[in-house]
Amino acid sequence: MKEKIVRIVHRGKKKIVAAVAVLNVISASMVSAFAAPSGVDTASYSGLVDIVFWVATIAIAAGGGIPSLIKLVQGQADEDPRGRNAGIAGLVITGAVVGAAAAVKTLLF
Repeated sequence: MKEKIVRIVHRGKKKIVAAVAVLNVISASMVSAFAAPSGVDTASYSGLVDIVFWVATIAIAAGGGIPSLIKLVQGQADEDPRGRNAGIAGLVITGAVVGAAAAVKTLLF
């Protein structure tokens, strides 16, 4: 049982590290891709950045929130406090990542 928990924790850590790496790559790519020289109308760039961030936010929320919500419901139904707490923790982490994406958009664009 302990080994199973350790594997679950390691998978969770890997997912978090992968999500952070993806956000870093996306933000670094967008900074260089959407840098506009002076005198250029950036209204279309702003709209494109908004669309890209909406898509990224929805993908992050769906990719992290839905499995966490399922884990939460399964833990509650099975009366398993660990599963329920893991689901709650997943939802909190997903919310933090969505908030971080919004902060990156606000700070960089």
